[in-house]
Amino acid sequence: MLSRYYNVGALIVAGGFSSRMKDFKPLMKIGDKTVIETAINNFRLLGAGKIIVVTGFRADDIENGLKGCDIKILKNENYSTTQMFDSVCIGLRELNNTVDMTFVTPVDSPFVQQFTLKKMVEEMTDGKLEVVQPAYDGQEGHPLLLSRDAIEHMLKHDGAMGMRGAISGIKKYRKLFFADPGIIMDADDMTDYFKLLEYFKGKNIPSVELCEKIQNYFNMTDNVKRHCGMVAHVALDLCGKLSEKGINLNKDIVAAAAMLHDIAKGNSMHEKVGAMWLKDMGYTEIAEIVEEHMELETISDVLTEKEVVFLADKMVKGDKIISIDERFSDKENLYNHDEVIIKKVKKRKEQALKILSMINDVEPVIFNKT
Repeated sequence: MLSRYYNVGALIVAGGFSSRMKDFKPLMKIGDKTVIETAINNFRLLGAGKIIVVTGFRADDIENGLKGCDIKILKNENYSTTQMFDSVCIGLRELNNTVDMTFVTPVDSPFVQQFTLKKMVEEMTDGKLEVVQPAYDGQEGHPLLLSRDAIEHMLKHDGAMGMRGAISGIKKYRKLFFADPGIIMDADDMTDYFKLLEYFKGKNIPSVELCEKIQNYFNMTDNVKRHCGMVAHVALDLCGKLSEKGINLNKDIVAAAAMLHDIAKGNSMHEKVGAMWLKDMGYTEIAEIVEEHMELETISDVLTEKEVVFLADKMVKGDKIISIDERFSDKENLYNHDEVIIKKVKKRKEQALKILSMINDVEPVIFNKT
């Protein structure tokens, strides 16, 4: 079955010398993959139908490192005397008239979120735009997304001012803002590379600061922000109580999930919608907690972050801490004559009471001195 993004291309430019880097950045490692493998895999995960890599310096090394990757590799034979724009044009000629639109990115920008890529495609699908550029925190970044018409325009450009000059002549341009730090991350020098490595280590769990940016991106209301903040406060307090008894949960996961659990509030099945958004942003563990914050599929025998966030949400109404009985009393009265809904209400209340009992019943772990 073809991906819905089969008619979307991806052009990765890897023809430079990496002159400011003490190493050759396309083949530098991030985890167990090279930078260029990470970039390719990101577009492959999207389902891009045609992925092109344009090489130059150390082309043979890149090609050897990408054996079996099922992509097309082209070489800029004049890489030493031409600009990045010339390498871009080599790739665009190959893609011209074969895709509906294509991403264009330097090799050292491998961490753009799937959410960002999908939203960019969605923005261009109606045919009203020719160039979409992502931005984060007010700063433009990568990748660019070009329509068929934009590809032809770029190929006709005389090369003056490179990519920026080519884009400046396109009127149907839109800058989209995202809560995605990967948009502006690259590796021009070793300092940047170390920042990439640091980002890679923690990219699956957004910081409190980034959670606030994500809340703003999805237009979370002030009331919901206050609720989420109080849920985070209660959840972290519960973590502290469990820690005293020898159960140490990941507080970063708990804080992020609590701050983002109502990110899609106002949407039907908001827990499912929010989880889908967060999964596409790369926050899989957070998404799993958010998806079950209304009702748990199961309660773990050993308490996890999921149970703690669920319980904390049931101990907060608005931005006020209340008892579980208070939290559910209004709904019990409101839906008393609807068997289907009242069954769900009672199940959620029972789950909350059970988790609270489990926390209270946990025996402190005594460590023997050796």
